[in-house]
Amino acid sequence: MKLPGTVLCLTALLASTAGAQKVSLRFSTWAGGDGLALLQQLSKDYSAQNPDVQISVEVTPFADYGRKLAIQVASGDAPDVGWLAERDVPTFVGSGAVLNLSPALARDTAFNLKDFPLSTLSLWTRNQAVYGVPFSNSPLVLFYNKDLFQKAGIKDPLLQYSQARWDYPGFQAASKAIKDKTGAFGARVMRLDPKAWAGGLLAVIWSQGGGIYDKAMKCQLSSSGSVNAFQLVSSMMFKDASMPRPGDQTAFESGRIGMYFDNLSYSAQLKDAAFKWGVAPLPKGTAGRVTQLGQAGYVVFSKSRNQAEALKFLKFLGSAQTMARTAKFFPPPRVSVLKSPTYLSSNPAIPASALKTAVVSQLSSARVLLTGTNWLKANDAITSGLDRVFQPDANLQGVLDDLCKQVDGL
Repeated sequence: MKLPGTVLCLTALLASTAGAQKVSLRFSTWAGGDGLALLQQLSKDYSAQNPDVQISVEVTPFADYGRKLAIQVASGDAPDVGWLAERDVPTFVGSGAVLNLSPALARDTAFNLKDFPLSTLSLWTRNQAVYGVPFSNSPLVLFYNKDLFQKAGIKDPLLQYSQARWDYPGFQAASKAIKDKTGAFGARVMRLDPKAWAGGLLAVIWSQGGGIYDKAMKCQLSSSGSVNAFQLVSSMMFKDASMPRPGDQTAFESGRIGMYFDNLSYSAQLKDAAFKWGVAPLPKGTAGRVTQLGQAGYVVFSKSRNQAEALKFLKFLGSAQTMARTAKFFPPPRVSVLKSPTYLSSNPAIPASALKTAVVSQLSSARVLLTGTNWLKANDAITSGLDRVFQPDANLQGVLDDLCKQVDGL
């Protein structure tokens, strides 16, 4: 009888099957709406191609994202793979929280790291070591409510831009007209969560010649350009009443705001909007038309228990094929994708001409927020200080002088 041999083979097969346990990866992101749905689908697609790998997608709001990651890393509970925003790169790279990807990527011809311009990798590189793969190279754009502009009887921002007339005085005038003629707020430049104040407001500050830090990483919020920017926003809040005050939760997607600054990925939140909307470049300031470049990348956390599988998943996410799919929401840093004929038609809600004008044409003047390793503490101090900045009778110069002393003293 051949039964003993059969039993031995069956036993070996069962032992092998038992030993092939599934790998569970945790993927961290701040995405929402259709952007999140796409990431969840990509995770499912990867698991379908790699049945032994299961991926859970963990979502944290952007304003709380960096702090939560820092706590997870410190407690030994970091995810395996995740997003990282440009402002958090110095902190996480400096602390050794993210893995050097160079050994895995530099000689991988299929991944083709050379497809990324050096300018897009510079933020993620330290002495030839690459700590992240950028997936989004997105300048802020101006979302505008076409219905409110029509009701207010004013030219929309894209038309004003084409006529070389789109600047911050025109922005303020359009905002006031919308408020006066429709009752809706004319504009919003800050996120709903005050901890994310820099998203939007910083572009106004840069366009007026100010900033958060100078080249020596000293606080620049009390410079004349920064004061002028805060004065503009304060005037729109308290004089024109055309901009929501801090704490007001009116969102652009409600249809009660005429204009809003955000990255292109915000378009995923407008899928069910009950109004017509468009995108345009940000206004021009006294220091030029300076938009904020939101650059985010994929990283592998150094304390991942599954580094080999995490690296494989990162390669999948950062591949040209996957970036061609995510380009709908995240302007791709890969040259091959950005210059592909299909990119400008990747988002059916935004005409190719508007995408080219509002996104691609603005990349050359976009700036990345460069921070130090103490950004989390600095951001807390600035966030608290904004309560004093945005008061009807605030002495802006005095308040900002005091705020810079706090930031420089950290």
